Amino acid sequence: MGEKITRVSLTLPQDLLDELDHLLEAQKYASRSEAVRDSLRDFLANYRWRQGLSGKCLGVLAVVYDHDVRGLTDTLVDIQHENANIIKAVQHLHANAKNCLETLIVSGRAEDIRKLVDRLSALRGVKQAKLVVV
Repeated sequence: MGEKITRVSLTLPQDLLDELDHLLEAQKYASRSEAVRDSLRDFLANYRWRQGLSGKCLGVLAVVYDHDVRGLTDTLVDIQHENANIIKAVQHLHANAKNCLETLIVSGRAEDIRKLVDRLSALRGVKQAKLVVV
């Protein structure tokens, strides 16, 4: 007998669903479910990789967010000030009328960087937070 499958439902903005459907067609995915499973596997693998970081790290954290989400910009600035010990530089780009990209150069203990990434990723309005360690 195969792996037990559990049905869940998702609430997505229409533009994100449209983009997903376009990708499904272009990549010949069998279903939305398969694409979401692949995405979740990638999300979980990235999380497990961050958990395995140790020692002192140097890297770049790229954060894409919706600047129209009330209070988000202030929260991001507050978090950056709270983490001034590991955030060495910040660059801000207005990606389009709604979205901003910030790159944070980080250096410090892996545990502190991991906590920062996890905290930023969980904020309402943050669309992506990706860490690259060099």
